[in-house]
Amino acid sequence: MNKKQIALLEITVIYFIVAVGGYATFQYFKEEPLVFRMLYADLAMTVVTYIFSVIKKNSSVYDAYWSVIPFYFILQYFYLFDGADWSTPQWICAFVVSLWSWRLTLSWARGWSGWEHEDFRYVSFRHQFKAFFQPINFLAIHLYPTLIVFASMWGLQWVYETGVLEIGWLFYLGAATAFVGTIFEYLADNELAKFRLRPNKKKDDILRTGIWAKSRNPNYLGEMMFWFGVAMMGTAYAAPWYTVLGSVGMWMMFMFASIPLKDKQMMKNRPESFQKYKKEVSRVLPF
Repeated sequence: MNKKQIALLEITVIYFIVAVGGYATFQYFKEEPLVFRMLYADLAMTVVTYIFSVIKKNSSVYDAYWSVIPFYFILQYFYLFDGADWSTPQWICAFVVSLWSWRLTLSWARGWSGWEHEDFRYVSFRHQFKAFFQPINFLAIHLYPTLIVFASMWGLQWVYETGVLEIGWLFYLGAATAFVGTIFEYLADNELAKFRLRPNKKKDDILRTGIWAKSRNPNYLGEMMFWFGVAMMGTAYAAPWYTVLGSVGMWMMFMFASIPLKDKQMMKNRPESFQKYKKEVSRVLPF
């Protein structure tokens, strides 16, 4: 096996250990309400992931967590709420979330070169915070994303626990929004993968083909669409209004943190070509 294959095998073993830690925590808190059992398990898995990121000296151990955990949630709901007897909308929800989860995880695995690679944002944090990096590593890189994904998935508990669809049109609109968002991400990631393999690379090259010719951040657009779609599906099953706040927080994170950080990096590496790209192509929406 080459270095990347060995690294992928290691990360697979790590996530198996993470899952075992989460399951053990979930079983330990049997007397707690379901939402707290799920939260405690999620936090335990985050801690295990953080420990491995310290051991490997690479915070990108956490990168796959973002996309893997929602699929873990679906598996747990299947086990807890008689998955064999789910209604068609419940299966549609499970399909859309699972499609997003597996597609994003496989896209990450395709683009991850191995342990020598760490997300540029984490590298920047290491240089910026130096001796204080580890608190930032745990709180900002591991804990916050875990909490925002958990909050965004919370509404799906009503989809599977109550199983009573109250607003059909809203559910199907949400499912369609999440599905289209997943397709946007698929198209964006494929274009990006092709761009990275282009011949005759130049430092100031900018990806401007396909969906990237209409939006500077089509992958983030797809991500925001997915999470708002999840919120709509939960709301259609009478999830409380506050379960939508997770998706709002997700939107804020992309709009006020992820995209600005990416723009700053692009401006640093490709100032002239990126300045031109900014003037000609929309920041997020493809129009």
